[in-house]
Amino acid sequence: MNWKIAGLVLAVLICTAGCITSPAPVQSGTPASAYDTPSPLAGPDAAVSKKLDEYMTALAGSGRFSGAVHVARGDTVLLSKGYGMANYEFPVPNTPQTVFPIGSNTKQLTAAAIMKLQEQGRLNVTDPVTWYIPNATRWKNIRIYQLLNHTSGIQSDGAFPLTGPANLALPDIMDRASALPLAFEPGTGYTYSNNGYIALSYIIEKASGMSYDDYLKKNIFLPLGMNSSGQDNARDVFPGRASGYTTMDGRQIHYDLQNIHNSWGAGSVHSTTEDLFRWERAFHTPGTILSPQSTAAMVDNHYGIESGVVKNRTFSGHGGRNFGFISYTLYYPEKDVSIMFLSNHDRTPMVTLTNDLSAIIFGEPYSLPQKIDRREVPLTAAAITGYTGTYAPAWEKSWTITVYPEGNHLMYHSVMPEETVRLFYEGNDTFFVTPESKDAFIFTRDTSGKVDGLKMYTLEGSYDRSEKVS
Repeated sequence: MNWKIAGLVLAVLICTAGCITSPAPVQSGTPASAYDTPSPLAGPDAAVSKKLDEYMTALAGSGRFSGAVHVARGDTVLLSKGYGMANYEFPVPNTPQTVFPIGSNTKQLTAAAIMKLQEQGRLNVTDPVTWYIPNATRWKNIRIYQLLNHTSGIQSDGAFPLTGPANLALPDIMDRASALPLAFEPGTGYTYSNNGYIALSYIIEKASGMSYDDYLKKNIFLPLGMNSSGQDNARDVFPGRASGYTTMDGRQIHYDLQNIHNSWGAGSVHSTTEDLFRWERAFHTPGTILSPQSTAAMVDNHYGIESGVVKNRTFSGHGGRNFGFISYTLYYPEKDVSIMFLSNHDRTPMVTLTNDLSAIIFGEPYSLPQKIDRREVPLTAAAITGYTGTYAPAWEKSWTITVYPEGNHLMYHSVMPEETVRLFYEGNDTFFVTPESKDAFIFTRDTSGKVDGLKMYTLEGSYDRSEKVS
């Protein structure tokens, strides 16, 4: 249930495909209207577009998606449409212009800003981090590129709160983050680090003499006509903003107060699918925003973006998750295909959705989404007791998950994010929190039959294990 999971499991999430011609350049200062009215489709493109829309309509109708989707082959837009509601209380529908937090997809923009600063001669990715953050003495052996590719050893979290209204200044977060012990010596391992990308935000400000938000606006957003993109703040009110939702026990609910501004360059940007398409076209057209060398360095070295080969197809992209929101951007360079979505329903089946949209584009088998209706099986008091205890997530041993009884039910409480949910038993040591989702809590047992761990299956592709510690 962690907002960073989407970035961690990208290689699993992309069991899909790709297709394309060579990209058409996006000119600096491209007006917002350039992609707002795509040309009518005909022939095979029209057929693919119809299937994409049919699939998304079925997924939304099954209660498993709410948001906006953008799919394109080159500059040919195959689908750009909103589904569900940006706000369910009033109600206001989602559209391609609806603004969503993009979570960890922010990281590719942060990395691009660092590469732009290198092109401008204001830093080098081989520079020691302490040139820009001198008080971080524990980081004396860390180089900027190790922040970019998550090999710095800096712990992922623990320095920035996402709940509570206060905006933390970057120097304060740096003091908190640099006081944490390193997970390993820089360059000797890998740990996905949100704190590392917040440090990159600070370096951007020091090297540029501008705020993080202003630097992105001047060097990325405004030149590309990304007029709906910027750094988010929980208190900001602006047109088109989506509200975030989750579901529990089949009911749609809000998360508690959150402030993603405090995640800075790790996850604080909001955007639209139309804006992200402008960014993707520019990024994959070297020379538009970044030099060919900078673009290649980001992709090849995994600077804010993941890349690889699945099913003999090269991909690059990233996922993101905030409380109540899911984002995904995916690109297949050989065929110039872009797939992206922004969702205000955080039980969106990220993996299945991305796989199936790719299958539609490439003429591969897929199935239309069906409504899921899981049923609870009663548990005895003795069985409930067997699952109770404290669990430590494998990705962050300092966090805790507590499973405890409440009446004749089993409850789950996590410290990051801080949330408490009821678990409904389905059988075979498997629980769910809402019947229309495949998300699952699966307890594991040792050879003697005692519960020794907990696997959390989320986004229809991520298994995250926790060990029972008491």
